[in-house]
Amino acid sequence: MIHCGKKHICAFVTCILISASILICSWKDLQLQNNVTRKIFLQATTASPASQLCRGKPAQNVITPLEDNRTFVISPYFDDRESKVTRVIGIVHHEDVKQLYCWFCCQPDGKIHVSKAKIDVHSDRFGFPYGAADIVCLEPENCSPTHVSIHQSPHGNIDQLPRFEIKNRKAETFSVDFTVCISAMFGNYNNVLQFIQSVEMYKILGVQKVVIYKNNCSHLMEKVLKFYMEEGTVEIIPWPINSYLKVSSKWHFSMDAKDIGYYGQITALNDCIYRN
Repeated sequence: MIHCGKKHICAFVTCILISASILICSWKDLQLQNNVTRKIFLQATTASPASQLCRGKPAQNVITPLEDNRTFVISPYFDDRESKVTRVIGIVHHEDVKQLYCWFCCQPDGKIHVSKAKIDVHSDRFGFPYGAADIVCLEPENCSPTHVSIHQSPHGNIDQLPRFEIKNRKAETFSVDFTVCISAMFGNYNNVLQFIQSVEMYKILGVQKVVIYKNNCSHLMEKVLKFYMEEGTVEIIPWPINSYLKVSSKWHFSMDAKDIGYYGQITALNDCIYRN
């Protein structure tokens, strides 16, 4: 006969509780993964009728290089402050890129209308060959485009061009009243204490969302970002600019002769403003 004292019973019960907790946590994780997978699947399979009419390859990444590898598109935005234009936030080589065209997908029939773009390279390049640029196209009348492609020529095969959804097309209420845009986080950033102090101070001041264009950071910083993302305070925009250009952590070309300065922070901040 086996004799079990109180200590043995407590240990046995504790083991059961731990095992049950592990099973419950595993089940919750599995449910969360299934929900995320289901959401991604639904987004991929329930394209809007307008996008189904538009040809071209849907852009998948935050930074999309064009054929010339001298032009990089971030995102197009509808801008009707003066006239109805599509303003594409991008990065271009200030000398090599001379002409670009907007290939609009007009609604409701999906016909293509090509407009010549005005390329406005921001003057504050600080000597670097690549700089932030606004690629601006006047929208054609009776078109109401939902998507646009950018090309070096008015002629070509639309099916081979990346297709971008024009954001801010519909007037919507803001989800928050006060957003802070923080440009590129890079250099394996690890100043966790400073970051937490900054975010908590922002919250005291009334900030509801902090947007970060993340290139890379430390493992510990990833945990902090995850906490604030789950809290709903931080939004992360992936920013793999070094996959396309030689980036400098310096602000001026004379300090580090690369393609673009400070990990393209001016482009990131301009995109953040229009995005929000």
